[in-house]
Amino acid sequence: MRLEGAGSGASYVVEDYVASGSFSRVFRVRREVPGVQEPKRRWGNSSEILAAKVMRKEDAYIQYTSSGPGEGELLQRLEAAQREASAEVLTMRCVESFATKDDAGKDYWCLILEWLDASLFDVLRMNGNRGLHLSMVRVMLTQLLQQLKVLQGLGCTHTDIKHKNCCLASTEHYMASLPGGGSTMILTDPVVKFIDYGNAVFEGQKKPHPIHTKQFRAPEVLLNIRGGWGPASDTWTLGVTGAFLVSGQLIFNSHDPQELIRLMVQALGPFPDRLLGDAQDARLRRLAESAMQEGKDPQLAQWLGLAGQGPAAAACADLLRRMLALDPKERITAEDALRHPFIVEGGAGETATVPPRSPRTSLSRPSPGGKGGR
Repeated sequence: MRLEGAGSGASYVVEDYVASGSFSRVFRVRREVPGVQEPKRRWGNSSEILAAKVMRKEDAYIQYTSSGPGEGELLQRLEAAQREASAEVLTMRCVESFATKDDAGKDYWCLILEWLDASLFDVLRMNGNRGLHLSMVRVMLTQLLQQLKVLQGLGCTHTDIKHKNCCLASTEHYMASLPGGGSTMILTDPVVKFIDYGNAVFEGQKKPHPIHTKQFRAPEVLLNIRGGWGPASDTWTLGVTGAFLVSGQLIFNSHDPQELIRLMVQALGPFPDRLLGDAQDARLRRLAESAMQEGKDPQLAQWLGLAGQGPAAAACADLLRRMLALDPKERITAEDALRHPFIVEGGAGETATVPPRSPRTSLSRPSPGGKGGR
């Protein structure tokens, strides 16, 4: 199967099916340009191997709508905003987008995206479902906060930030010994990017409800507060993702809204009166009120294994606590989070340094077949 580009003169040979979602299918493709000899194939972030995201031009699924052209335009806007700010461009690169047809003549829209190796979910699985070293957490959170800052500056909410929608350009790594025994994976070039902007919403646009994968759902979405959710809900979902990087586990691992409320209270303390006053879901509001006693001793740092582990761990716990503020009006912005001590200096004057390579370990790579641009 071959996809013909529009105006670029390139075509894209489909090599493998990668994944599918509610709106799209993703394929690994090889770029071909007539009269141009492509470089020798190399896996990972390659100039030759790309991802093709194929979808209906406009589509709807339950409360969501998706626009293929809209997603491509948003990626270009994000890239332009980063270039204008003279910042490193971290947004997933959209090579081109164009209309195409399948063999039956049905119309589709195609985004050609940079190839990304694996998601954070995959990386933690490679690490034995254990959290990463704080030096890795710091680097990855910094990059994701930089991307979120650009989104929030545009008044745009991604609506589906999670561990499976943050992907790495390369998973090349080595294993490092830890002082207390055991080892951990250290990525040699940990460049991480948000993917799947298909359900992004700008301020002023109609807001679908609910949003987020359930284990990442923000309190204002759960409680269906008056005025609805906004860009701060992305800070919450990135906070849950950051907690996953630290612990290797989803801290709110339930699909039951009532259990999610209980877990939030146990980790973060009682719900603020203002938030409960704006809640339109009366059942969950009553549950949050009745669970207040469980929030007298918030357990977030303990759940993440950060309590009593030194200045860097304390700074990391503080940043995640601010990102996971129950009231979205009290939640830290991405811009302010980038000035937090954990991001700036590793925490309280201590740098979260990268541990050295273990003796007799070598670099490792996954087998070909990544997650690019799902």
